[in-house]
Amino acid sequence: MTAIVDYGAGNLTSVALAFSAIGADAEVTDDPVKIAAADRIVFPGVGAAASAMASLRSRGLEKAVRAAALSGRPFLGICLGMQILFEESEEDGGTATLGILPGRVRRFRAGHGVRIPQMGWNAVNGGEEYYFVHGYYAPLSGFTVGTTRYAGVEFSSAVGRGNLLACQFHPEKSGRAGLALLRDWTAGKKVVFAGDRSSAPVTSARRVIPCLDVKGGRVTKGVKFKNNVDLGDPVEMAMAYSDGGADELVFYDITASAERRPIDIGMVKAVASSVRIPFAVGGGISSLADMERVILAGAEKVSVNSLAVRDPSIIAAGAKAFGSQAIVLGMDPVANDAMPSGFEITTRGFRERTGIDAVEWAKKAESLGAGEIVVNSVDADGTRAGFNLDVTAAIAGATSVPVVASGGAGRPEHFTELFCRTDADAAIVAGMIHTGEWKISDIKDAMRRGGIPVRTSF
Repeated sequence: MTAIVDYGAGNLTSVALAFSAIGADAEVTDDPVKIAAADRIVFPGVGAAASAMASLRSRGLEKAVRAAALSGRPFLGICLGMQILFEESEEDGGTATLGILPGRVRRFRAGHGVRIPQMGWNAVNGGEEYYFVHGYYAPLSGFTVGTTRYAGVEFSSAVGRGNLLACQFHPEKSGRAGLALLRDWTAGKKVVFAGDRSSAPVTSARRVIPCLDVKGGRVTKGVKFKNNVDLGDPVEMAMAYSDGGADELVFYDITASAERRPIDIGMVKAVASSVRIPFAVGGGISSLADMERVILAGAEKVSVNSLAVRDPSIIAAGAKAFGSQAIVLGMDPVANDAMPSGFEITTRGFRERTGIDAVEWAKKAESLGAGEIVVNSVDADGTRAGFNLDVTAAIAGATSVPVVASGGAGRPEHFTELFCRTDADAAIVAGMIHTGEWKISDIKDAMRRGGIPVRTSF
Protein backbone atom coordinates (compact mmCIF):
# COMPACT_ATOMS: atom_id res chain seq x y z
CA MET A 1 0.00 0.00 0.00
CA THR A 2 1.13 3.55 -0.76
CA ALA A 3 0.62 6.09 2.03
CA ILE A 4 0.01 9.69 0.92
CA VAL A 5 0.99 11.81 3.90
CA ASP A 6 -1.67 14.28 5.01
CA TYR A 7 -0.07 17.11 6.98
CA GLY A 8 -2.36 19.88 5.80
CA ALA A 9 -0.04 21.21 3.08
CA GLY A 10 -0.91 19.48 -0.16
CA ASN A 11 -3.59 19.00 -2.78
CA LEU A 12 -4.18 15.46 -1.62
CA THR A 13 -7.22 14.87 -3.82
CA SER A 14 -5.22 15.36 -7.01
CA VAL A 15 -2.46 13.03 -5.82
CA ALA A 16 -4.90 10.33 -4.76
CA LEU A 17 -6.84 10.58 -8.03
CA ALA A 18 -3.61 10.21 -10.03
CA PHE A 19 -2.74 6.98 -8.23
CA SER A 20 -6.28 5.76 -8.78
CA ALA A 21 -5.90 6.53 -12.50
CA ILE A 22 -2.92 4.16 -12.75
CA GLY A 23 -4.71 1.47 -10.72
CA ALA A 24 -2.46 1.78 -7.67
CA ASP A 25 -3.58 1.17 -4.09
CA ALA A 26 -3.01 4.44 -2.23
CA GLU A 27 -4.45 5.91 0.95
CA VAL A 28 -4.35 9.47 2.27
CA THR A 29 -3.41 9.30 5.95
CA ASP A 30 -2.11 11.33 8.87
CA ASP A 31 -1.61 8.21 11.01
CA PRO A 32 2.10 7.65 11.89
CA VAL A 33 1.40 3.92 12.36
CA LYS A 34 0.05 3.58 8.80
CA ILE A 35 2.95 5.61 7.43
CA ALA A 36 5.41 3.32 9.23
CA ALA A 37 3.70 0.22 7.83
CA ALA A 38 3.26 1.42 4.22
CA ASP A 39 5.18 -0.16 1.36
CA ARG A 40 5.70 3.24 -0.29
CA ILE A 41 5.35 6.80 0.97
CA VAL A 42 4.32 9.90 -0.97
CA PHE A 43 5.10 13.25 0.64
CA PRO A 44 3.27 16.00 -1.33
CA GLY A 45 3.21 19.67 -0.52
CA VAL A 46 2.05 23.12 -1.55
CA GLY A 47 2.27 26.40 0.31
CA ALA A 48 5.09 27.77 2.47
CA ALA A 49 7.98 26.07 4.27
CA ALA A 50 7.39 27.50 7.74
CA SER A 51 3.69 26.67 7.85
CA ALA A 52 4.36 23.20 6.45
CA MET A 53 6.95 22.48 9.15
CA ALA A 54 4.61 23.84 11.82
CA SER A 55 1.83 21.60 10.55
CA LEU A 56 4.09 18.54 10.52
CA ARG A 57 5.00 19.17 14.14
CA SER A 58 1.51 20.01 15.36
CA ARG A 59 0.18 16.80 13.84
CA GLY A 60 3.00 14.72 15.28
CA LEU A 61 4.24 13.69 11.82
CA GLU A 62 7.76 15.13 11.63
CA LYS A 63 9.40 12.06 13.18
CA ALA A 64 7.27 9.67 11.08
CA VAL A 65 8.17 11.41 7.79
CA ARG A 66 11.86 11.57 8.64
CA ALA A 67 11.89 7.90 9.59
CA ALA A 68 10.07 6.95 6.38
CA ALA A 69 12.53 8.88 4.22
CA LEU A 70 15.45 7.11 5.89
CA SER A 71 13.83 3.68 6.07
CA GLY A 72 14.87 2.32 2.69
CA ARG A 73 11.28 2.08 1.47
CA PRO A 74 10.37 3.94 -1.74
CA PHE A 75 9.74 7.58 -0.81
CA LEU A 76 8.48 10.25 -3.24
CA GLY A 77 8.53 13.96 -2.39
CA ILE A 78 6.50 16.40 -4.49
CA CYS A 79 7.01 20.19 -4.82
CA LEU A 80 7.11 21.62 -1.28
CA GLY A 81 7.47 18.01 -0.15
CA MET A 82 10.80 18.02 -1.99
CA GLN A 83 11.95 21.39 -0.68
CA ILE A 84 11.49 20.62 2.99
CA LEU A 85 13.59 17.47 2.69
CA PHE A 86 16.59 19.81 2.64
CA GLU A 87 18.25 21.42 5.68
CA GLU A 88 16.93 24.93 5.25
CA SER A 89 14.79 27.19 3.07
CA GLU A 90 15.12 30.93 2.49
CA GLU A 91 11.34 31.12 2.67
CA ASP A 92 9.71 33.01 5.54
CA GLY A 93 12.99 34.68 6.45
CA GLY A 94 14.83 31.39 6.80
CA THR A 95 13.21 28.14 7.90
CA ALA A 96 14.93 25.06 9.33
CA THR A 97 13.48 22.06 7.50
CA LEU A 98 13.80 18.27 7.79
CA GLY A 99 17.51 17.98 7.02
CA ILE A 100 17.29 14.65 5.20
CA LEU A 101 19.24 16.10 2.26
CA PRO A 102 22.07 18.65 2.58
CA GLY A 103 21.57 22.10 1.15
CA ARG A 104 19.54 25.30 1.27
CA VAL A 105 16.49 26.03 -0.84
CA ARG A 106 16.63 29.49 -2.43
CA ARG A 107 14.19 32.00 -3.89
CA PHE A 108 14.03 32.92 -7.56
CA ARG A 109 14.86 36.58 -8.12
CA ALA A 110 12.30 38.54 -10.09
CA GLY A 111 13.52 40.60 -13.00
CA HIS A 112 12.53 41.81 -16.44
CA GLY A 113 10.08 39.32 -17.91
CA VAL A 114 10.49 36.93 -14.96
CA ARG A 115 7.33 36.01 -13.08
CA ILE A 116 7.39 34.53 -9.60
CA PRO A 117 6.19 31.88 -9.01
CA GLN A 118 7.13 29.87 -12.08
CA MET A 119 3.72 28.59 -13.07
CA GLY A 120 3.41 26.30 -16.04
CA TRP A 121 5.06 23.60 -18.12
CA ASN A 122 8.82 23.22 -18.36
CA ALA A 123 11.24 20.51 -19.45
CA VAL A 124 13.36 18.29 -17.20
CA ASN A 125 16.81 17.60 -18.65
CA GLY A 126 15.57 19.16 -21.87
CA GLY A 127 13.18 16.23 -22.37
CA GLU A 128 9.68 15.57 -21.02
CA GLU A 129 7.61 18.55 -19.89
CA TYR A 130 6.00 18.65 -16.45
CA TYR A 131 3.83 21.13 -14.57
CA PHE A 132 5.63 23.45 -12.14
CA VAL A 133 4.36 26.02 -9.66
CA HIS A 134 6.99 27.35 -7.26
CA GLY A 135 8.91 30.44 -6.21
CA TYR A 136 11.79 28.61 -4.49
CA TYR A 137 14.24 26.04 -5.84
CA ALA A 138 16.92 23.57 -4.80
CA PRO A 139 20.39 24.29 -6.28
CA LEU A 140 22.29 21.66 -8.24
CA SER A 141 24.02 19.04 -6.10
CA GLY A 142 25.43 15.55 -6.15
CA PHE A 143 21.87 14.26 -5.66
CA THR A 144 20.45 16.02 -8.74
CA VAL A 145 18.90 13.62 -11.27
CA GLY A 146 16.87 16.19 -13.24
CA THR A 147 17.47 19.84 -14.02
CA THR A 148 15.31 22.67 -15.34
CA ARG A 149 16.01 26.30 -16.22
CA TYR A 150 13.99 29.30 -15.12
CA ALA A 151 14.70 32.92 -14.21
CA GLY A 152 18.29 32.55 -15.38
CA VAL A 153 18.90 29.62 -13.04
CA GLU A 154 19.50 25.94 -13.71
CA PHE A 155 18.10 24.19 -10.66
CA SER A 156 17.35 20.71 -9.35
CA SER A 157 13.92 19.75 -10.60
CA ALA A 158 14.43 16.18 -9.36
CA VAL A 159 16.76 14.68 -6.78
CA GLY A 160 17.43 11.09 -5.83
CA ARG A 161 19.35 9.18 -3.17
CA GLY A 162 18.85 5.49 -2.52
CA ASN A 163 15.18 4.92 -1.88
CA LEU A 164 14.35 8.60 -2.09
CA LEU A 165 13.07 10.41 -5.20
CA ALA A 166 11.74 13.94 -5.06
CA CYS A 167 10.55 16.30 -7.79
CA GLN A 168 9.87 20.03 -7.83
CA PHE A 169 7.10 19.60 -10.39
CA HIS A 170 3.67 18.00 -9.90
CA PRO A 171 3.52 14.57 -11.59
CA GLU A 172 -0.12 14.20 -10.55
CA LYS A 173 -0.95 17.18 -12.79
CA SER A 174 1.54 16.57 -15.59
CA GLY A 175 -0.65 14.57 -17.92
CA ARG A 176 0.74 11.49 -19.64
CA ALA A 177 4.34 12.12 -18.56
CA GLY A 178 3.37 12.52 -14.91
CA LEU A 179 1.27 9.37 -14.86
CA ALA A 180 4.12 7.43 -16.49
CA LEU A 181 6.48 8.59 -13.74
CA LEU A 182 4.06 7.55 -11.00
CA ARG A 183 3.45 4.21 -12.69
CA ASP A 184 7.18 3.44 -12.92
CA TRP A 185 7.83 4.55 -9.34
CA THR A 186 4.94 2.46 -7.99
CA ALA A 187 6.20 -0.58 -9.92
CA GLY A 188 9.66 -0.23 -8.39
CA LYS A 189 11.31 0.82 -11.65
CA LYS A 190 14.14 3.35 -11.66
CA VAL A 191 12.78 6.72 -12.78
CA VAL A 192 15.11 8.17 -15.41
CA PHE A 193 14.75 11.67 -16.84
CA ALA A 194 16.07 11.33 -20.37
CA GLY A 195 17.07 14.31 -22.48
CA ASP A 196 19.80 16.75 -23.31
CA ARG A 197 20.38 19.37 -20.60
CA SER A 198 22.15 21.63 -23.07
CA SER A 199 18.95 21.93 -25.13
CA ALA A 200 16.70 22.75 -22.17
CA PRO A 201 14.45 25.81 -22.64
CA VAL A 202 15.34 28.89 -20.62
CA THR A 203 11.77 29.57 -19.57
CA SER A 204 8.48 27.80 -19.11
CA ALA A 205 6.07 27.45 -22.00
CA ARG A 206 3.35 30.04 -22.50
CA ARG A 207 0.04 28.49 -21.50
CA VAL A 208 -3.17 28.16 -23.49
CA ILE A 209 -6.11 27.77 -21.11
CA PRO A 210 -9.64 26.90 -22.25
CA CYS A 211 -12.28 28.65 -20.18
CA LEU A 212 -15.60 26.97 -19.59
CA ASP A 213 -18.34 29.28 -18.34
CA VAL A 214 -20.86 27.05 -16.59
CA LYS A 215 -24.51 27.90 -16.06
CA GLY A 216 -27.02 25.35 -14.81
CA GLY A 217 -24.49 22.54 -15.23
CA ARG A 218 -23.83 23.37 -18.90
CA VAL A 219 -21.07 25.26 -20.69
CA THR A 220 -22.32 28.52 -22.15
CA LYS A 221 -20.82 31.45 -24.06
CA GLY A 222 -21.98 34.95 -24.87
CA VAL A 223 -20.66 38.36 -25.86
CA LYS A 224 -19.80 40.78 -23.06
CA PHE A 225 -21.62 38.44 -20.68
CA LYS A 226 -24.89 38.61 -22.64
CA ASN A 227 -26.94 36.43 -25.03
CA ASN A 228 -25.37 33.18 -23.85
CA VAL A 229 -25.94 29.93 -25.76
CA ASP A 230 -25.59 26.33 -24.59
CA LEU A 231 -22.40 24.59 -25.78
CA GLY A 232 -22.21 21.26 -23.95
CA ASP A 233 -21.29 19.23 -20.89
CA PRO A 234 -18.35 20.69 -18.89
CA VAL A 235 -16.77 17.34 -18.00
CA GLU A 236 -16.88 16.02 -21.56
CA MET A 237 -15.44 19.28 -22.88
CA ALA A 238 -12.73 19.30 -20.19
CA MET A 239 -11.60 15.81 -21.19
CA ALA A 240 -11.53 16.73 -24.87
CA TYR A 241 -9.47 19.86 -24.26
CA SER A 242 -7.07 18.01 -21.94
CA ASP A 243 -6.52 15.38 -24.63
CA GLY A 244 -6.19 18.12 -27.24
CA GLY A 245 -3.24 19.89 -25.63
CA ALA A 246 -4.74 22.35 -23.13
CA ASP A 247 -2.14 23.42 -20.57
CA GLU A 248 -4.70 24.15 -17.86
CA LEU A 249 -8.44 24.64 -17.57
CA VAL A 250 -10.56 27.23 -15.83
CA PHE A 251 -14.22 26.94 -14.88
CA TYR A 252 -16.43 29.84 -13.93
CA ASP A 253 -19.84 29.26 -12.38
CA ILE A 254 -20.97 32.49 -14.01
CA THR A 255 -24.25 33.01 -12.21
CA ALA A 256 -23.26 31.82 -8.73
CA SER A 257 -22.20 35.25 -7.46
CA ALA A 258 -25.15 37.06 -9.02
CA GLU A 259 -27.55 34.45 -7.62
CA ARG A 260 -25.64 34.49 -4.29
CA ARG A 261 -25.33 30.71 -4.12
CA PRO A 262 -22.41 28.29 -3.59
CA ILE A 263 -20.38 26.95 -6.47
CA ASP A 264 -21.31 23.57 -7.97
CA ILE A 265 -18.95 21.26 -6.04
CA GLY A 266 -20.28 18.20 -7.84
CA MET A 267 -19.01 19.59 -11.13
CA VAL A 268 -15.58 20.30 -9.58
CA LYS A 269 -15.29 16.71 -8.34
CA ALA A 270 -16.33 15.30 -11.70
CA VAL A 271 -13.70 17.33 -13.54
CA ALA A 272 -10.99 16.41 -11.02
CA SER A 273 -11.75 12.74 -11.57
CA SER A 274 -11.55 13.09 -15.34
CA VAL A 275 -8.45 15.17 -16.16
CA ARG A 276 -4.79 15.09 -15.11
CA ILE A 277 -3.93 18.73 -15.78
CA PRO A 278 -4.35 21.69 -13.41
CA PHE A 279 -7.60 23.61 -13.26
CA ALA A 280 -8.96 26.66 -11.50
CA VAL A 281 -12.50 27.34 -10.37
CA GLY A 282 -14.30 30.63 -9.80
CA GLY A 283 -17.76 31.95 -9.07
CA GLY A 284 -19.77 31.57 -5.90
CA ILE A 285 -16.74 31.72 -3.60
CA SER A 286 -17.86 33.60 -0.50
CA SER A 287 -15.52 32.45 2.28
CA LEU A 288 -12.34 30.62 3.23
CA ALA A 289 -14.49 27.55 3.80
CA ASP A 290 -15.69 27.73 0.18
CA MET A 291 -12.07 27.85 -0.98
CA GLU A 292 -11.27 24.78 1.08
CA ARG A 293 -14.22 22.86 -0.36
CA VAL A 294 -13.09 23.63 -3.90
CA ILE A 295 -9.50 22.56 -3.22
CA LEU A 296 -10.57 19.41 -1.39
CA ALA A 297 -12.78 18.61 -4.38
CA GLY A 298 -9.67 18.52 -6.57
CA ALA A 299 -9.07 22.01 -8.01
CA GLU A 300 -5.54 23.44 -7.84
CA LYS A 301 -6.59 27.08 -7.80
CA VAL A 302 -9.47 29.21 -6.62
CA SER A 303 -10.36 32.39 -8.48
CA VAL A 304 -11.84 35.26 -6.48
CA ASN A 305 -13.28 38.38 -8.05
CA SER A 306 -16.34 40.06 -6.53
CA LEU A 307 -15.55 38.66 -3.08
CA ALA A 308 -12.02 40.05 -3.13
CA VAL A 309 -13.25 43.53 -4.07
CA ARG A 310 -15.72 43.48 -1.18
CA ASP A 311 -13.22 41.99 1.27
CA PRO A 312 -9.57 42.10 0.14
CA SER A 313 -8.47 40.28 3.30
CA ILE A 314 -9.81 37.04 1.76
CA ILE A 315 -6.77 37.05 -0.55
CA ALA A 316 -4.33 37.11 2.36
CA ALA A 317 -6.34 34.54 4.28
CA GLY A 318 -6.47 32.22 1.28
CA ALA A 319 -2.75 32.59 0.57
CA LYS A 320 -1.90 31.81 4.19
CA ALA A 321 -4.17 28.77 4.29
CA PHE A 322 -3.47 27.25 0.86
CA GLY A 323 -0.41 29.04 -0.52
CA SER A 324 -0.28 31.99 -2.92
CA GLN A 325 -0.11 29.64 -5.91
CA ALA A 326 -3.69 28.56 -5.16
CA ILE A 327 -5.18 32.07 -5.09
CA VAL A 328 -6.05 33.66 -8.44
CA LEU A 329 -7.36 37.19 -8.65
CA GLY A 330 -9.95 37.41 -11.41
CA MET A 331 -10.66 40.93 -12.58
CA ASP A 332 -13.14 42.36 -15.09
CA PRO A 333 -11.77 45.76 -16.13
CA VAL A 334 -13.63 48.12 -18.44
CA ALA A 335 -12.21 51.18 -20.20
CA ASN A 336 -12.75 54.39 -18.22
CA ASP A 337 -10.63 57.48 -18.96
CA ALA A 338 -11.42 58.84 -15.49
CA MET A 339 -9.23 56.13 -13.92
CA PRO A 340 -5.45 56.72 -13.60
CA SER A 341 -4.71 53.59 -15.67
CA GLY A 342 -7.67 54.12 -18.01
CA PHE A 343 -9.43 51.01 -16.70
CA GLU A 344 -12.01 50.49 -13.96
CA ILE A 345 -12.78 47.28 -12.07
CA THR A 346 -16.31 45.90 -12.37
CA THR A 347 -17.88 43.06 -10.38
CA ARG A 348 -20.78 40.61 -10.49
CA GLY A 349 -20.33 39.87 -14.18
CA PHE A 350 -19.97 43.51 -15.25
CA ARG A 351 -23.17 44.32 -13.39
CA GLU A 352 -21.53 46.73 -10.94
CA ARG A 353 -18.87 49.42 -11.41
CA THR A 354 -16.58 49.92 -8.42
CA GLY A 355 -14.62 53.13 -8.97
CA ILE A 356 -11.43 51.11 -8.40
CA ASP A 357 -8.47 51.53 -10.74
CA ALA A 358 -7.47 48.22 -12.35
CA VAL A 359 -3.68 48.62 -12.02
CA GLU A 360 -3.85 49.76 -8.40
CA TRP A 361 -6.13 46.84 -7.59
CA ALA A 362 -3.74 44.37 -9.22
CA LYS A 363 -0.80 45.74 -7.22
CA LYS A 364 -2.76 45.56 -3.99
CA ALA A 365 -3.88 42.00 -4.66
CA GLU A 366 -0.29 40.93 -5.32
CA SER A 367 0.84 42.52 -2.05
CA LEU A 368 -1.89 40.58 -0.23
CA GLY A 369 -0.69 37.26 -1.64
CA ALA A 370 -2.46 36.60 -4.95
CA GLY A 371 -0.27 34.22 -6.95
CA GLU A 372 -1.79 34.86 -10.38
CA ILE A 373 -3.97 37.52 -12.02
CA VAL A 374 -6.51 36.86 -14.78
CA VAL A 375 -7.35 40.01 -16.72
CA ASN A 376 -10.70 39.55 -18.44
CA SER A 377 -11.37 42.58 -20.58
CA VAL A 378 -15.07 43.34 -20.57
CA ASP A 379 -14.65 45.46 -23.72
CA ALA A 380 -13.09 42.56 -25.65
CA ASP A 381 -15.06 39.64 -24.18
CA GLY A 382 -16.61 37.48 -26.90
CA THR A 383 -15.82 39.93 -29.70
CA ARG A 384 -13.11 37.73 -31.30
CA ALA A 385 -11.32 40.91 -32.37
CA GLY A 386 -8.19 40.15 -30.35
CA PHE A 387 -7.04 40.51 -26.77
CA ASN A 388 -7.07 43.91 -25.10
CA LEU A 389 -3.31 44.42 -25.20
CA ASP A 390 -3.39 47.76 -23.40
CA VAL A 391 -4.96 46.55 -20.17
CA THR A 392 -2.97 43.29 -20.21
CA ALA A 393 0.33 45.13 -20.69
CA ALA A 394 -0.55 47.60 -17.96
CA ILE A 395 -1.30 44.89 -15.40
CA ALA A 396 1.71 42.77 -16.38
CA GLY A 397 3.99 45.81 -16.27
CA ALA A 398 2.89 46.74 -12.76
CA THR A 399 3.11 43.29 -11.14
CA SER A 400 5.58 40.38 -10.89
CA VAL A 401 3.18 37.44 -10.55
CA PRO A 402 1.94 35.49 -13.60
CA VAL A 403 -0.68 37.37 -15.63
CA VAL A 404 -3.30 35.67 -17.80
CA ALA A 405 -5.05 37.53 -20.62
CA SER A 406 -8.71 36.80 -21.22
CA GLY A 407 -11.37 38.01 -23.60
CA GLY A 408 -11.33 38.66 -27.33
CA ALA A 409 -9.41 35.76 -28.90
CA GLY A 410 -10.73 34.98 -32.38
CA ARG A 411 -7.78 33.70 -34.41
CA PRO A 412 -4.56 31.81 -33.57
CA GLU A 413 -2.51 34.87 -34.53
CA HIS A 414 -4.07 36.80 -31.65
CA PHE A 415 -2.10 34.63 -29.22
CA THR A 416 1.22 35.30 -30.95
CA GLU A 417 0.42 39.00 -30.92
CA LEU A 418 -0.39 38.88 -27.21
CA PHE A 419 2.82 37.15 -26.19
CA CYS A 420 5.01 39.24 -28.47
CA ARG A 421 3.59 42.56 -27.31
CA THR A 422 2.95 41.96 -23.59
CA ASP A 423 4.53 40.08 -20.69
CA ALA A 424 1.49 37.84 -20.24
CA ASP A 425 2.29 34.27 -19.19
CA ALA A 426 -0.90 32.66 -20.40
CA ALA A 427 -4.04 33.29 -22.41
CA ILE A 428 -7.59 32.10 -22.03
CA VAL A 429 -9.53 30.83 -25.01
CA ALA A 430 -13.24 30.06 -25.22
CA GLY A 431 -15.59 30.75 -28.13
CA MET A 432 -13.15 30.17 -30.98
CA ILE A 433 -12.52 26.57 -29.88
CA HIS A 434 -15.93 25.86 -28.35
CA THR A 435 -17.49 26.24 -31.78
CA GLY A 436 -14.96 23.87 -33.36
CA GLU A 437 -13.73 26.55 -35.75
CA TRP A 438 -10.20 26.28 -34.33
CA LYS A 439 -8.30 23.72 -32.26
CA ILE A 440 -5.74 24.21 -29.51
CA SER A 441 -3.15 22.71 -31.85
CA ASP A 442 -3.88 25.49 -34.36
CA ILE A 443 -3.17 28.08 -31.69
CA LYS A 444 0.08 26.43 -30.62
CA ASP A 445 1.23 26.00 -34.20
CA ALA A 446 0.80 29.74 -34.73
CA MET A 447 2.62 30.50 -31.49
CA ARG A 448 5.49 28.22 -32.44
CA ARG A 449 5.81 29.91 -35.83
CA GLY A 450 5.98 33.22 -33.99
CA GLY A 451 8.83 32.04 -31.77
CA ILE A 452 6.69 31.62 -28.65
CA PRO A 453 7.65 28.64 -26.42
CA VAL A 454 4.80 26.12 -26.16
CA ARG A 455 4.25 22.76 -24.50
CA THR A 456 4.29 20.17 -27.25
CA SER A 457 3.98 16.79 -25.47
CA PHE A 458 0.66 15.73 -23.95
